[in-house]
Amino acid sequence: MSEESAAAGATPQEQEPGDSRERLVDIRCGFAEMAQREADAAAARLAEARRLYEQQAVALIRAQSQVDPGVTQTAKVAARASFRAAVASARSRGQVEAAAVAWLADINGINAESRAALVRIERGHAAVIALEAQLVGLYDAAEAEAAMAAAAMDACRAARAAAVPADGAWTPQVAELAAKAAARAAEAGTSAAAPAPPAATPLAPADSAATPVAPVAPVACVASTVAEDRSSPESLVIDLNAPRPQVIVRLVRRDGRTMRALVDHLAGADQAARYGWQLSLSNFVDAIMAAAIDDACFEFSRGNPFWDQFSATESREIARGLAALGYRYDGFEGFVDGRVPAQRDLALALGQVGLLPVRVRYWPSAEEAAQLFRGVAVSGDRFIAVRAPALTLGELVKLLGRRAELLADLWNDWPRCRALLLSAGL
Repeated sequence: MSEESAAAGATPQEQEPGDSRERLVDIRCGFAEMAQREADAAAARLAEARRLYEQQAVALIRAQSQVDPGVTQTAKVAARASFRAAVASARSRGQVEAAAVAWLADINGINAESRAALVRIERGHAAVIALEAQLVGLYDAAEAEAAMAAAAMDACRAARAAAVPADGAWTPQVAELAAKAAARAAEAGTSAAAPAPPAATPLAPADSAATPVAPVAPVACVASTVAEDRSSPESLVIDLNAPRPQVIVRLVRRDGRTMRALVDHLAGADQAARYGWQLSLSNFVDAIMAAAIDDACFEFSRGNPFWDQFSATESREIARGLAALGYRYDGFEGFVDGRVPAQRDLALALGQVGLLPVRVRYWPSAEEAAQLFRGVAVSGDRFIAVRAPALTLGELVKLLGRRAELLADLWNDWPRCRALLLSAGL
């Protein structure tokens, strides 16, 4: 058999194995690039729709806040009073008729404004519902595109690994494609994509042992101690993991024995001083708890069918959204002024934190909504440990805001009080 006939009978892999592998990498990585562009576009469309939804929700809340039956009634009473005054001062029948016409015009204007406001609310509510439905479709599309892009990137990496020859060296074409694919993965935040080495650097075969990479520890939302010399009072911080809770932790947890022991250390037997310190420390704890409520630093117990649908972080964000709508926790398992949110208000709160209301499986009834905060505890100790761990005067004034103005007597002797609060025992 001649050399020409032998070459003609050879398979494509036997003829050009390197070119075949390079073409496979080109095809799969090209598709991965296209899939990633589609996923980015879908994510951008979802973000834009979510932005429009939030804007519409804010506009609806603003329109609802402008509709106040009391204001409308006050305007009508003022118009009627003006009419009576004009009639009382009229000197002819024509002046009385003119006053009546002006009064009717005022009433018609007030009613027209009320009707226009109601129309704006109805249109805004319809727009919010339409955007919610649109968000569901875009969310599903974005998830599908992201999954497709991830699968395509896995196929690209597999093709790159198969394209490595026995000597472990990249060919220039494959190295270029691998570098592009790794750059796309890094830009998209895909941590699974391995960085491509320089073209002149040989790559280990795919079945070789890879060097393990230490995972990055997540940042916990708890106060931690600092690696400093604890002999200095300035280096003390709140440590929730201490074997014995510090005085500030027990004080915020409303421990009566700790309060009495702290007052003993600060005031001694002086009854007037004891009363002053008792009042100042009580106001201090109340201010911390009120600030924690404002920040929705809550602990949600399991068993509530509404809160159980969300994580702890999502539940706190929803509570913040309800507070922004005027439905604030009163600290006693209820709502301030007895204002109970309806399902529409709960949906708006979910939308404000980026959650889709249509994915909620359970909505509380009116009676259940009134008990929405039953069993919810305020984490004052965790709040103060995270937001003001060193208990410095600057931290506390910034944290408490206007409430700090009522604690002037406490701030006057704060260095001595701070040392006691951060101690392990009295």
